[in-house]
Amino acid sequence: MDIKLELDDMATPFLKELAGNNPKWIASALKSAGYYAQKAIKEGIRSESPGGQPYAAHALDDWHRAKLERSLTGNNRRSYPIMGRLRQAVGYDKSQADAGIVTVGWLSQSAAFLGGKQQTGFQTIMTEKMRRAFFAAGMHLGKNKITTETKSRETFAPMTREVQTLASKVMEQRLVSYINRNQERSAASGKRVYRVFR
Repeated sequence: MDIKLELDDMATPFLKELAGNNPKWIASALKSAGYYAQKAIKEGIRSESPGGQPYAAHALDDWHRAKLERSLTGNNRRSYPIMGRLRQAVGYDKSQADAGIVTVGWLSQSAAFLGGKQQTGFQTIMTEKMRRAFFAAGMHLGKNKITTETKSRETFAPMTREVQTLASKVMEQRLVSYINRNQERSAASGKRVYRVFR
């Protein structure tokens, strides 16, 4: 899932009319809106409660998870944030800004795959290697335990309303700024163009 920011949703009729003769204003304002929207989603992931909707907790606390990882790989981390490094994989695609669209989403196919799994929830088959790792970590599983479950952790859907409100506000501020002859570069004026994936 991703979030599309479109001109029709972002600006009041008054501002659309004023900016109608300068499409570069619209594109620049949308890029800026996309920049702040992806920052908001990253912050939602970091808070582990995007849009005020708390993520489901890990099945294991950090101490037990570290023991399990150590028995599987020989290494472990100090902490295990929910969604892991996926926060770094959120960005925005400004390639269609001239057409009035900026899309906020995952920056790679692998992130889209992993993020999609996290958002819908999934089960993992319990292999013998995993069972041995649990045992080595001091966690004895019953013979009937054949899967592990990761509960749904929605990220984009709970953030949609907040992101649209923020993007609308940023876009209007940018357009008013341009109308008032402020030609400063926006925060999203870099030349690098990212793609986002479903």
